[in-house]
Amino acid sequence: MILNIYLNNLKKIYLSPWLINNMANLFSSRFLVIITVGLLYLAWPFLGAQAAADLSGRILLQVESKGEAWYVSPINHQRYYLGRPVDAFSVMRNLGLGISEANYAQFKLFGASNLKGRILLRVQANGEAYYVNPLDNKLNYLGRPADAFDLMRRFGLGISNADLAGINISSESALPFITQTADNGVSYHYTWSYNNNPYYLDVKLNSELFKDYSSSSKVYTYFVGSEPADPRAAFYGMFLQLRDDDQETMNILNRLNSLAQSQGIIGDNAMAFIMSFIQYIPYDHEKLESGNNNPYYPFETLYLNKGVCADKTFLAVLWLRSLGYGAAILDFPDSNHSAAGIACPVADSLANSGYCYIETTNYFPVGVVPPNISNGQAVVNQDQLDSLFKADRLGKMDIKQGTSGKLFQGMSLVKAEAARILSLRQELNQAKLELDKQQSVIDVAYTALKLQEAELMSYKNSNISIYNSLVPAYNEAVANYTAQTNIYSKSVTTYNLLVKEFNQSYSSFYQQ
Repeated sequence: MILNIYLNNLKKIYLSPWLINNMANLFSSRFLVIITVGLLYLAWPFLGAQAAADLSGRILLQVESKGEAWYVSPINHQRYYLGRPVDAFSVMRNLGLGISEANYAQFKLFGASNLKGRILLRVQANGEAYYVNPLDNKLNYLGRPADAFDLMRRFGLGISNADLAGINISSESALPFITQTADNGVSYHYTWSYNNNPYYLDVKLNSELFKDYSSSSKVYTYFVGSEPADPRAAFYGMFLQLRDDDQETMNILNRLNSLAQSQGIIGDNAMAFIMSFIQYIPYDHEKLESGNNNPYYPFETLYLNKGVCADKTFLAVLWLRSLGYGAAILDFPDSNHSAAGIACPVADSLANSGYCYIETTNYFPVGVVPPNISNGQAVVNQDQLDSLFKADRLGKMDIKQGTSGKLFQGMSLVKAEAARILSLRQELNQAKLELDKQQSVIDVAYTALKLQEAELMSYKNSNISIYNSLVPAYNEAVANYTAQTNIYSKSVTTYNLLVKEFNQSYSSFYQQ
């Protein structure tokens, strides 16, 4: 968040989000882990016990809890927790059924009545996924995680806790983020990915500590004449301090570090592992849309399991410092965005600042600057694979709360992989141009062959002598056309292998 500072005539000056009029929105966010509760429930049909029917293939919303979303498999009639949009997308694809293009064409026209509630994968079309709505048998495209999230909201069926309890949870399903413990405490089930491998961490957090942080001042106060050199940096500094009774914020960091070590993840990789945990904390779209400009203390972000760019950046910078790295808050006023900065060699840093970029609102490798910021959240773009290590497109950069410490030394590896993926994309584009040229030549040859065939057949019954004289030339033309199509077929095979390699590399780089 970028704060605009206004002065008043009081003896004290208050720098506070809620006292600043016409302030630009300070935060960015990631997808919600659970579907928003409250008035949104009114938009969802509710299933009472008296209407309990076959729920196979339905998406159920736990309206008496936190709006948790579940998918009931038509195969085993068990439910799978959908979690965040990216998790929902993954679950649906993992449970998908491969179909041919002929099947797809038929289902698109007439529906798939025999596959109600199934997830269908077009195996000959890069695995495009579709959900068959059991209410009308129509196919609904699951293009991106955001599309899966929108589908949940549109087709979700409200269900009571009692009715939901009657449907068994699959042993392969993840668990909801928040659960009540036997001693009435609250246990949190964090899930995230690193190096495309899933991880989870169960933590019990103190509700009273959360209340203490929530009620703590979020106003920076100073006297006229004693103002700090940089009021915004001083304001940010409030959120990088822990309460004396807060042992839990650092306990989670220590547990993450221990988990990394146990998996052989050390050094800069352990830091990236911990940053991925923060990146997978859902983006708080509700907060962004509500205009709530109150920052969260790091423990609040952990407790709520959501935040916008400033909230998650505060947590990232706090933990980077605790890991011994130099760190800073990188503000981009023109984009109304904040990110974490990690100390790195000047040659690798943004504008020779000595800091490399860490996006916190979505998963990006350490050092990669997102191509776009959409509704406060960083997003990837296959068409923008160059300049991933420059922040010029985000506008002016202000560095706040900078500290020195260990340097991140992994930029050469990240840059090398990004360059390889960009090279694959360029090779893919060139191969597509060549493939299109071959296709054009084959199309012309096919048209000429059909004309030659028509001429030949016109003599078959009227003048067999001319017919026989034309047959050799026609056979030669068929042979040439067959040779061209064989070459084209090989080119298609090579192109498809290149597409597969690019898709796998791109998906792995961004953990999609």
